[in-house]
Amino acid sequence: MRKRKRWEFSKLLLLLESAAVLYTTYEGFALAHMAVVCGYLGTLPWVAATVSAAWGAYGASAGFYYNKAKAENTAGGIVYETACGGAERGGQDCDGWEERT
Repeated sequence: MRKRKRWEFSKLLLLLESAAVLYTTYEGFALAHMAVVCGYLGTLPWVAATVSAAWGAYGASAGFYYNKAKAENTAGGIVYETACGGAERGGQDCDGWEERT
């Protein structure tokens, strides 16, 4: 029997925040639609501010999550600059040209 893999807390948190942001966006558009249908002649900056703030917070959270995932998935501390260093590869750079010494 296969053992079920548990989700990490950060992944679960990002998924729940995604659901909250999508729900906020949907309800914001529904509220704006209802206001227009009912003949409201004012402006709706509070709806735009609410939806924009939710997406801004989500963007920051997603950025930090992907930064964390990138740090965790780096094999042995190898980064692009280290893997493509000319000295470690016999003078060959990742662009394909060899350094002339």
